[in-house]
Amino acid sequence: MLIHGENLAALTWLLANGYRQRINLIYIDPPFGAGIDRARRTRLRGSASARLIAVPDVEYRDTWDDDAYLQFMYERLIALRDLLADDGSIYLHCDFRKAHLLRCLMDEVFGAERMLNEIIWFYPSGGDGERQFNRKHDTILLYARGDRWTFNYDQVLIPYTPQQLARFRQTDEHGRYYWNVNPRGERVKTYLRKPGIGAYDVWTIPIDAALVRDLGYPTTKPLALLDRIVRASSRPGDLVLDCFAGSGTTAVVAQQLGRRWIACDVNPGAIQVTARRLRRMPQPCDPASEGFTIIQIGATTSAPRGEATIRIVRTDAQITITIEGYVNPALTTVSGDLNDWRCMVDEILIDPAYDGRLFRPTIVDAPQRRSALVSGVYTLDRHATGALLAVKIIDVTGGEAWMVMPTDGETLTF
Repeated sequence: MLIHGENLAALTWLLANGYRQRINLIYIDPPFGAGIDRARRTRLRGSASARLIAVPDVEYRDTWDDDAYLQFMYERLIALRDLLADDGSIYLHCDFRKAHLLRCLMDEVFGAERMLNEIIWFYPSGGDGERQFNRKHDTILLYARGDRWTFNYDQVLIPYTPQQLARFRQTDEHGRYYWNVNPRGERVKTYLRKPGIGAYDVWTIPIDAALVRDLGYPTTKPLALLDRIVRASSRPGDLVLDCFAGSGTTAVVAQQLGRRWIACDVNPGAIQVTARRLRRMPQPCDPASEGFTIIQIGATTSAPRGEATIRIVRTDAQITITIEGYVNPALTTVSGDLNDWRCMVDEILIDPAYDGRLFRPTIVDAPQRRSALVSGVYTLDRHATGALLAVKIIDVTGGEAWMVMPTDGETLTF
């Protein structure tokens, strides 16, 4: 479930609709208090030199005083605690600006005795300052809801190196491998009981700059970071929640690892990026699954609606859909090459058997790289279509054009 709305309203809605104490794992990456309000900006597709487009809403608000920030977080942590299952856990991602305050807040809401780890995420990349030690880590606070929690120790083991394994040359009378001399030269019998070493609380995971660039979302977290969290603290089929979804990495990883998920963000750009990433993923193996649902809670900012020109040519064997043009009022003043309408479009989705109720696209043209363009021409097997055909076009600002048409009849232009 992908929720577009203010997250406290979304959490309240979840509590009122049967999700109390049903969430197995929570990961949140809230505002860091960096003192920046970032206007939403995006680029036209297909050209690295295309000018940035200012979109009429704020992508990210991060200017706070401590009182307002702590009140904001306290209200949400209370709701998250009530959603968390008895054996669930929560990871709170922060940095040096608020980590000390948030740890006190987590102690108050969950109890200091429920604190499991202060994880340091070290990312050795980026700028090189000269006035202080380089700030190259974030803090992730891990707390449990109760006195038992899920932790899949074997899923996050650090494998032994070949050099370490080579020390285990001897066997005892039971066939168990051991070594007699440890790396310090001391004689001690140490058995090989497991395939690796338990993971440490300092994680060296590089920032995925290519992913940030391709998604166009500056706060995107690396897949490897969320993969470690989801593997460690949930099981297949568990329910994972991220109410500061951003670019949707939590939802993507949960989907990859066979977990159910709920993601929420108030920013329409975040919903757009997250949905695009999810649509590009392989469909669920269960044919009864509906994939994911997007719902809106409360008042949100929406992008201007676009208009498209579509030509449909039908034969006895197939239907060819050609997008001949697309315009959005928010893009009419953008300078640059707009001769190719595809530079304005992020996704084209087609449901060839629309039932009038639920949109289930089987054709998803959503290139991830910003330099790539949608095709604009799609051919369907006539026997695989229903009575209605639905086409949705989503542009770089989040604007949409939505058309439903009958599959029978002559050549049509919309």
